[in-house]
Amino acid sequence: MTSVGGRAWLGARIATPLLAVVVVAAGAHLWLNTDVFTGEEMCGGLVSTGMAGSVLDGPGRVSDGEGLDTEPEDPLVFSCTLESTSFLPGAGGGELRISAARERGDFAFVEEGRWPSPAAVSFFPPVEGGATGALGSDDHGWVLLPAGCTTQDGPVAVEGYAPEGTDPLRFTRLLTEVANRAAERADCAADRPLTPPETLPVPPDPRPTEPVSVCGLPGLAFPGPPGQADVTERVQGETGPTWSCEVTGHAIYAITQNPALVTAIESSPGYTKQPDVAGLKLSGFAPTQVTADCDGTPTYFSLRVEQGYTEAIGQPLTPPLHDLFDSFLRNAGRWVGCGGGQGAAPNLSPAS
Repeated sequence: MTSVGGRAWLGARIATPLLAVVVVAAGAHLWLNTDVFTGEEMCGGLVSTGMAGSVLDGPGRVSDGEGLDTEPEDPLVFSCTLESTSFLPGAGGGELRISAARERGDFAFVEEGRWPSPAAVSFFPPVEGGATGALGSDDHGWVLLPAGCTTQDGPVAVEGYAPEGTDPLRFTRLLTEVANRAAERADCAADRPLTPPETLPVPPDPRPTEPVSVCGLPGLAFPGPPGQADVTERVQGETGPTWSCEVTGHAIYAITQNPALVTAIESSPGYTKQPDVAGLKLSGFAPTQVTADCDGTPTYFSLRVEQGYTEAIGQPLTPPLHDLFDSFLRNAGRWVGCGGGQGAAPNLSPAS
């Protein structure tokens, strides 16, 4: 018969390895499925682990793979990929790609393919000290770095791609954090850190295009032959510093008086004097990508035509590109004091 002491000794022999297994299993769980053993910063210090975890939500361990990849000649040109991995059943991983590059200041309005239509994104609301940026419905966003980071090669924007369904405000907070940390590292930060938006506007739904009031602008020429049916348009920003209208498949119009964006545009390589249009003195990158002085406020205008217009060039009553842009400047310019008086459309409201 086993004595009490023998049972205690036997129990200890059984409990010790069981405890070791539990400790090892707990440690493995913490290592594989949480960020307990991850450092506080990632991507060379540009992203806090807590912020990355809030975007890559759910159980998993966040890592930055090979870390930050930076251009030797320019520390503000970089890329980094963060991944969330987990061995828990049913826990999916996620990937967050972050990069920064020098851009032409009007990149968000004119680059087709890489950036969504400016009429279909959520531009950050204008707030004093707030970041300038936008977020698209495809979980793709950007934030502009402070003007002090601009060089002769142009301004810098941080760009990010997040997993589908990411919380938009968490994502914009992360992009703003990266912009602030990158500016601090390059010694070009503003006096105060940029602040992320507290809310984001909802991109507008498409609506039928009115031939006599394209984009809500009475008198604006239709970008193609008249009389086309079932054409829709998106119009956003009618009370903000950035306005855009996409006539689906035909043209994308944009205006901004956002000081940070206009400064970035005017500081970009290739920005030079352009031919006068609608009686206005213009500068810019091309005849349809220009800035003008509108009642003392520098204002950027752009027009990007699409297949529905280009295929109709030469058809009767299709306005030539110069005439189309002239119509845009004359009619949209009335909003902002370009060339005589205010029109009926809402005024843009420059950011603070």
